[in-house]
Amino acid sequence: MIGNYRINLGAGIVGFVLTFFVAFSSNVLMTSLIRGFIGFAAWYVLAYGLRWGLGILLNPRVENGAVYDTETGHLRGSQVDIKVDDDGQELKDLLKNGQSNAAEAELTSSETKAPTGFAPLDPPKLVRTKEPEELAQAVRHLTDK
Repeated sequence: MIGNYRINLGAGIVGFVLTFFVAFSSNVLMTSLIRGFIGFAAWYVLAYGLRWGLGILLNPRVENGAVYDTETGHLRGSQVDIKVDDDGQELKDLLKNGQSNAAEAELTSSETKAPTGFAPLDPPKLVRTKEPEELAQAVRHLTDK
C-alpha cells in the first residue's frame, strides 16, 4: 500500500468538514454532526481503497518464484531485451543486387510477353433509353396524384 494511515485520516477529515457544512445549511447541529461522521467514515474507507488500488498498480507482487534483478531493479522476466546482429552491409548488397536483378527481369519480360489469359472485365451496359413522349406521360401521371 502507498502512504500510511495519515492519508486516510486526512481524507476522512475533509469528508467530515464537507459533509458537515453541506448538512448544517439545512439541518440542526446534531443531525449535521451525525452526517459529518458518516462522511468521515465513507471518505476514510474510500482513501483506504484508493491507497490499496494504487499500491497494487505501482508495486507488482512477486509470484511464482519470480526474482528481482538487482542491477536493473526490474522483475526478472518482465522485460525482453533482444540484440540483433548488424546486417547492414549484407542488406545493402542484397538491395543493390535486387535492384539490378529487377531491372534485368523487366527487360526480359518486356521482350518475351507471353499471354497470361487475363482479360479486363467488360460488363454490358444496363442503360435503357425510352421515347421522350413515354417519359413525359410517366411524369404527368406521377404529378397528377
